[in-house]
Amino acid sequence: MTIAESATDLRAQLKEEREATGKPPTKRAFADFHIHTRFSRDSLLKEEPFIQLAIERGLTHVAVTNHNNVEGAIAVRDKVAELGLTDKLTVILGEEVSTSDGEVVGIFLEKTIPRGLSANETADEIHRQGGLVSIPHPFDPFRASHIREGPLRNLAEMGKIDMVEVFNCRVTFQRHNVEAAEFAARYEIPGIAASDAHSRFEIAMAFNALPPFTTAEELKAGLGDNEWHASRSTFLIHLTTRWAVWKNMFDSWRGKRTAAGPILGPEPPEQVRREPVQRPSESELPPKEPDA
Repeated sequence: MTIAESATDLRAQLKEEREATGKPPTKRAFADFHIHTRFSRDSLLKEEPFIQLAIERGLTHVAVTNHNNVEGAIAVRDKVAELGLTDKLTVILGEEVSTSDGEVVGIFLEKTIPRGLSANETADEIHRQGGLVSIPHPFDPFRASHIREGPLRNLAEMGKIDMVEVFNCRVTFQRHNVEAAEFAARYEIPGIAASDAHSRFEIAMAFNALPPFTTAEELKAGLGDNEWHASRSTFLIHLTTRWAVWKNMFDSWRGKRTAAGPILGPEPPEQVRREPVQRPSESELPPKEPDA
């Protein structure tokens, strides 16, 4: 699949097509809604290499969803602007939140949502900010941080889930993606694919081809027309996240500011419930400009 020369060109083409036909445009956006960078404890991915690879591999929209902070997404957005590439790549501010019931992703956020709230409270705060609620890898038993079934079902029954990852590239066994797809179908929730990228190898392993959008409302309206494509990562990819954790801890021990704190990584809900509701402090976050 190919994209327009730039997002500016794409918007112009869409406007022309809508005016000429009086119908919704047929052009597509290519988006990944779950990506980690060096602002997550388990990633070393720096902004500029990520941006370059995302554009080279055909993505037009990326939601950067680091653990318990939106500052990493802001860093990517600002770097795109600094490089003069805003017409080629749209950055959506997101966060993978450690709730007391398991992980919940919010996209189109304005500021960091504290870890430690319930899944229900977190979903309400995401929507209060004008964002969308996405459920990541809900049935992956190898991730202790995934949302628990009771709170997940409650969110679905209350209509508070906007999308579910029916294919996460990092899920070890495909049957757990199938289980997510069956859950989404049962509750008539749109499904998406997500790379859950933590390294440059994983960028664009999943993408969603759907009507172009610039707002949360436009994305939500277009999810029913989503065509996703993805392939599973090798299970060995999890070694890259273990290496990132060790390196971040080592660099922190050497006096560098890195995403070494547990608050910037995935945590089981049982552990989250024992900790206070909090956001990461500025000293716990990496500096805006990465070390060379």
